[in-house]
Amino acid sequence: MQASTVRYGIAVVAVLFAAFGLRVAYMELTPDYRIVNDAVDYDTHAVSIAIGDGFSKRLTGKPTAFRPPGYPYLLGGAYRVFGVAQRPDGDRIRVARWLGAVLGTLGVALVGLLAVRLLGRATGLAAMVLAAVYVPAILVSEALMSEQLFVVLMLAALVAALHVRRSAHPNATALLAGVLAGLAILTRANGLILLGPLVFAVWAAPRWSWRSVGPPAVLVAVALATVAPWTIRNAVELHAFVPVSTQLGWALAGTYNDEARNDHVNPGSWRSLRRVPEYKPLVANFPTVPEIVMERNLSRAGREFIRRHPGYLATVAYWNTRRLFDVANWRWSRHTASTISVGPGWADAGVISFWVFAVLALAGATRRAARDVPWFVWAMPIVMYLSVIFLAAETPRYRAPLDPFIVLLAAIAVNAALTSRWAKTTSGRSCSTWR
Repeated sequence: MQASTVRYGIAVVAVLFAAFGLRVAYMELTPDYRIVNDAVDYDTHAVSIAIGDGFSKRLTGKPTAFRPPGYPYLLGGAYRVFGVAQRPDGDRIRVARWLGAVLGTLGVALVGLLAVRLLGRATGLAAMVLAAVYVPAILVSEALMSEQLFVVLMLAALVAALHVRRSAHPNATALLAGVLAGLAILTRANGLILLGPLVFAVWAAPRWSWRSVGPPAVLVAVALATVAPWTIRNAVELHAFVPVSTQLGWALAGTYNDEARNDHVNPGSWRSLRRVPEYKPLVANFPTVPEIVMERNLSRAGREFIRRHPGYLATVAYWNTRRLFDVANWRWSRHTASTISVGPGWADAGVISFWVFAVLALAGATRRAARDVPWFVWAMPIVMYLSVIFLAAETPRYRAPLDPFIVLLAAIAVNAALTSRWAKTTSGRSCSTWR
């Protein structure tokens, strides 16, 4: 084994230990973390799963598919393994946050693996270092939320898909990518949109040969088969076809209403339907109306609002884009961070960290290395952006699926700068130790 390979391996392990240590350090620095908002649902379902009762009916008093099952089942498994399901909140929070530190470190490793696959070992190491210290990723990983698990599954599916074309067993590798994609969909329902870029990632030329068509067909079929048991469960429990969740109606109605349209401070921002007068008659009957009926009624109301105010779509997209990139309203960034129990100081650090990385990413996007990356890789963050921008934008959590690609672009810029500097100090000799 070459000495450079050994050194590279040592560097990778050191970065991963540092990434894990930073996430644990943040956990120790924020002992006042509380289970709030969406985290209440995840925790309640996880407790119910851990004691063997499956998805909880305690939240709504009836069968529910509002939350996708991926994260609650993983969290419930952790609660069961560590015996904290019926212990005080603090004990469960600690287990959940240790789990988040592990998931966050896996995310760092996968960002590095993706960068190595696309851009070489030098950029891969730079990407890992940047991902390790990126504050928004640390904040998301240590929240009791589903986004970090989704990011891990999304990146793992992409890495597997990129390997298909060079694999001796492309259909088997596509099967793995399909399972990972299916699990991502079961974690965040909008993950379904990732199947588009993933299909092109595994679809080699010539497009219509039997060998080329096999991997994309396998990927899609396996992804849908992975989701199918939950869809069947929903059909049994809700007596309706619900592929993953019943969230869409609440998302539409929370944004497409007069209260949000006439908000001059945070235009087009999602809000709880308890604060929306025009929808109060609909949600007043929530305790007695089946969840799927409520979802359909709210979806219909949201679509009708869009039909009456088509120009408002552009308003929502514009302001949600600004919110997603933390250039809308400093107080709003603090507010949305607080929904995952992040304090104002840490929220500010996350915003500043993102801005620094965004500048680096813009610089990286101008480099040839970025242009050489296959288009379907960059399509991943674009489709994830489109999946939320017309509904709601809360940072740092809703930007989490985009952040690995921002880090990737930033790593291109950093590696280019280091390469240039090293070349000057060595009189033009090649500086890539790791390639």
